[in-house]
Amino acid sequence: MKSTLLLAIGSLALGAVPLSAQYEGTVPLVLKLPGGARALGLGNAFTAGRGPEVIFYNPAQIGLNRGTTLSLQRFGSASTLGALSTAGPFGKVAIAAGVQYLDYGADLTGLTPEPGDLTRRGALNAASLVAGIAVQYIWKGVRFGAGAKYAEERVATGRDGGLLFDFGAGREFGNVTLALAVQHVGSDIGFAGYQAKVPTRVSLGGALPRTRLGTFFDLGLAASVARERDGRIVPAAGAELVYAPVDGWTFVARAGVRRTADGSSVTRAESPVSVGGSFGLDRLWVDYAFEPYKGPGATHRIGIRIQ
Repeated sequence: MKSTLLLAIGSLALGAVPLSAQYEGTVPLVLKLPGGARALGLGNAFTAGRGPEVIFYNPAQIGLNRGTTLSLQRFGSASTLGALSTAGPFGKVAIAAGVQYLDYGADLTGLTPEPGDLTRRGALNAASLVAGIAVQYIWKGVRFGAGAKYAEERVATGRDGGLLFDFGAGREFGNVTLALAVQHVGSDIGFAGYQAKVPTRVSLGGALPRTRLGTFFDLGLAASVARERDGRIVPAAGAELVYAPVDGWTFVARAGVRRTADGSSVTRAESPVSVGGSFGLDRLWVDYAFEPYKGPGATHRIGIRIQ
């Protein structure tokens, strides 16, 4: 990529770096971004979500809806995020697999190179990759899940990665789903010659999948609160209005809100508000989400889902 890392993405992870060999941000960067169009439309409150893309949030939830999802997100004209996930039953367990890939440009001007190495300054081609599998098992009415994934960050010709693990639990209490997830557990990895922390996160979420409002309308609600590795608390919530005028045709409108990272004089910050929608025809769905910036620009995400 010829351009620097998009300003909105930069506000997430490429923060200030001290004059040492320890990078203060967290990588892989792709783990800081939404895992799907539906999740983004709901403010990223997807810890208790349903569908294949929930593998990126909580392995305990992967068995609730089988299917496959492919989505693509653009940040301006320079960076692209893609995600593919699939989930389904396998005997007494549910199994899911997912891949996320972010292509961007990293501006390392503020990083101090290692002694004798002056090649890391300025804009460089960069990419972030995560690929993994997860398994879910039900024991005494509680869903337990575990996942393993390979995570990698690439800057110019250098790359570093390692194994990370996710754990989760979930259960229904009446019509409400409650779920807990511990994500991205593992050793720190390298980033452009520096040691960098992985974005370990603990989140608690709840969801009310569907409540009938009338003959053709249903309402779904979701909420979560997460504690990130740096101690930051991130609440999020979202709602979706479902309209099914005839059998097999479904329209969904979504809106969400979450706490986002602050911008600076040189970065645009994400807006705390996101919106989205879906159109479903039998088992085929098209999903869309939109999030503006606190400043010029916006990000769009579109996905295709079969379930």
